[in-house]
Amino acid sequence: MTRPTDAEFEELKRKRDSAISKGVAEICEKHGWDQTKVGVHVPGAGDCYCACPDGPCQHLWNGPDYIEEGMVSVTCSRCKTPAIYHDMRCAP
Repeated sequence: MTRPTDAEFEELKRKRDSAISKGVAEICEKHGWDQTKVGVHVPGAGDCYCACPDGPCQHLWNGPDYIEEGMVSVTCSRCKTPAIYHDMRCAP
């Protein structure tokens, strides 16, 4: 699989964010919630587009080491996400 261009990743993020917004709006409408007062956490919806394990991933694992409590992990040079967090979210 060829890595998408930055413009293609931006379009993927736009589509992802639009789908998330639509889903949140539908849930709020169904339950009568004020959407301005609803918080939503979406793993993998950060600065880098990531559809792992099967889709394209915008992360570049060439950032500085992340060291915490004796654990060492490489980070993404684009968004600073530690690879270990990515792996925990995407592991089979």
